[in-house]
Amino acid sequence: MEVKGGENWVGLVDDWWVLEESWGFASSTKSHPTANHPKAVGAWVKNAWKGIPTIGTAEAMDREWWKWWTGINPEWRVSDRELQQKDDGPFDALRYPGQNGFLNVIACLKWWYLAMDTPSESWKRAVADVRWVIGKMLDV
Repeated sequence: MEVKGGENWVGLVDDWWVLEESWGFASSTKSHPTANHPKAVGAWVKNAWKGIPTIGTAEAMDREWWKWWTGINPEWRVSDRELQQKDDGPFDALRYPGQNGFLNVIACLKWWYLAMDTPSESWKRAVADVRWVIGKMLDV
C-alpha cells in the first residue's frame, strides 16, 4: 500500500514525535527565528495553529522553505548556501520544543506537499534533511 508522502515522510513524522517526547512534550514561547520564514507560518500562528493557510504555489513554498530552513540551521551546516549533512557541531539552534518549534517546519512541509500533484525532488530532499537533523538530535 502506498503511503501519502512516502515512507520517509511517515518516518519523519514518527521521529518528530519521538523528539517531542524526549523533550517531555514541553511547550515554549521561544521559536525558531522568524526571519525569512514562509508567510504561511505567520498566518497559521496568528490563527492559533488552525486550518491550512494559503501558501501560494508549490514553487514559492519550495523557495521560502529552503531559505528559512537554511537560515535556522546551525552555521556550521551551511557551506556555499547549501546544507551539509555532517557532524561538526551542536544543534542548539534548532532545539525549540512544542508548537513554536519543529511543528512549524513539519507543517510547512505538509502544506508544500499538498500544493503539488506529485512530490518534487526538492520536497523529498527537504523531508530527508529534516529527518536527518531530528535523528542527529535524538542521538545526543
